[in-house]
Amino acid sequence: MAEKKFYLESRHELQRIGMRAQVVSFLISQGIKRGNVVNDLEHKNRVVVALATEKDGQIEEIREQLVKYLNGLKGADEDCYRHFPIDVRASELTGLDNPHAVILLELNDLASSLMLEQTSKGVGAMLGLPEKLEKAFSNAMAPLTAAITDLTRTLANK
Repeated sequence: MAEKKFYLESRHELQRIGMRAQVVSFLISQGIKRGNVVNDLEHKNRVVVALATEKDGQIEEIREQLVKYLNGLKGADEDCYRHFPIDVRASELTGLDNPHAVILLELNDLASSLMLEQTSKGVGAMLGLPEKLEKAFSNAMAPLTAAITDLTRTLANK
């Protein structure tokens, strides 16, 4: 069993855009059962990916495929992935404890945890939506309201 980790890096921020969920989804689709994807607390443009595979060379292959996949997301769907960079690269492989210790988890459990995290972000966004919509609607309608008021005055004077 091979166990290694690597960093995904970019000139742009990789956190708070759904990167970990995308990576976990990709790993599961590749048949990986155990791994982890962790935000680097010191660098917003870096995410730590750890995995365990049956074959030694499989981690390198998955790492390369993952980078290609992530760099293609934005082009595949600009609306959903507009915050994803197109310059994601992967570091060399290292041990799980060097220099940031990472534990391996069942990826299905991690996927469930990430789903709850993403859902809680959605709840927060939805709670603020009515106020944002009201403000946007009010700002957009102000010129129309003024024009109708002016037109009403003009017609009343004729």
